[in-house]
Amino acid sequence: MVLAVKQQSILARINGVCAAALVADNVNDLLEGALNDILELMRATRGSIFLLDAGDKLVLQVSRGLKTDEQMLLVKRMGEGIVGHVAQLKMPVLVDDIGRDKRFGDLKPRRSYRSPSFICAPLLIKDRLIGVINISDKTTHQKFNKNELKVLDFLSSQIALNFERLMLNSQLGRTNQEAARLKKEVVLHERLASLGKLAGGIAHEFNNPLDGVMRYTNLSLEHLDEDNEVVREYLLEARQGLRRMANIVKSLLACARNTSTAGLVDVNNCVEQCLKELRGDFAHKNITVTRRLQEGLAPLDDRGLERVVSNIIRNAADAIDREGTIAILTAMEGDMVKIQVSDSGKGIPKQNIEKIFEPFFTTKGMEEGCGLGLTIVSEIVRLYDGKIEIESAPSKGTVFTVFLPAGHS
Repeated sequence: MVLAVKQQSILARINGVCAAALVADNVNDLLEGALNDILELMRATRGSIFLLDAGDKLVLQVSRGLKTDEQMLLVKRMGEGIVGHVAQLKMPVLVDDIGRDKRFGDLKPRRSYRSPSFICAPLLIKDRLIGVINISDKTTHQKFNKNELKVLDFLSSQIALNFERLMLNSQLGRTNQEAARLKKEVVLHERLASLGKLAGGIAHEFNNPLDGVMRYTNLSLEHLDEDNEVVREYLLEARQGLRRMANIVKSLLACARNTSTAGLVDVNNCVEQCLKELRGDFAHKNITVTRRLQEGLAPLDDRGLERVVSNIIRNAADAIDREGTIAILTAMEGDMVKIQVSDSGKGIPKQNIEKIFEPFFTTKGMEEGCGLGLTIVSEIVRLYDGKIEIESAPSKGTVFTVFLPAGHS
């Protein structure tokens, strides 16, 4: 009971930090307020926030617990010290004892430090570095732990999002339409960034138990007597639910990932592979698939193209209740690779077209989807610096057209 109350208190304080950051109306208030709140939450006395400047240097913006002469020296290069190390890797770091940590060589804390332990996290918008926050000197003189690092990493994402919000707000005012677009983009980035932070924790907490339950469910099915059809049906239903849970976790992770994988991918091979995997769905609904795939298309970086093609084709199949057609086309248009998927399904109402890429937006039943498929498509296309065009109307079907730059890096 005491532990539960303590956890509730900590969660309430974390929520308070997020709420305070959300209402800040200028960058300085945001950074100073967030740093003070985090130090109080962590029961620490020293902290600093650095921002990345145009010359790829990390410049101290706000600090607490540092002497004036120390503040004057705090401009860090990428890779220099703990702050530079975190900025270069774009990963949070926990240091038990700076004097013994081989990652930082002979770097030692100043004599005025009470403890040699540090936690440090990057301020990121997706994969773009904005700055770094560094926390040290717990009032108890104890070392920081992994849970505190996770909390700092989560709060750093909130600081970065609100920093971006304030920077965008400073550019608003050109037109009401532009202001609305930027505001919507910030909200979407906030949702996706929070989703990304949660995804890793969900995968860690759910995957092992899910694997265990799935394994024992399969074993139970294998050892079940043939005449016990009722129990078999119950177990099959349970397994279907477990698979759905596993797919949701995979979808969350897909939203969180935003980096390229090694190698190139052939667009037409990708289409054929996706059609092969979805063949059963087409047969079940009596869907006819036609394709016109241009030969010799430029290969693309493997940034998740298969998920783009698979999710769009699956979405087309879901839009067809029974009997219909799906047409797939690939072609070169200038320096862009064009991938087009047309279906004869029920179409998308005008008021929903702008919402379909939002996380968890879905018109399907709970048993059919979780509303992340097109969100994943949107994020991966953004990674390619590509674009998506949609033509749709109720009862007239839908055409998804994706354009991706043909050059690869």
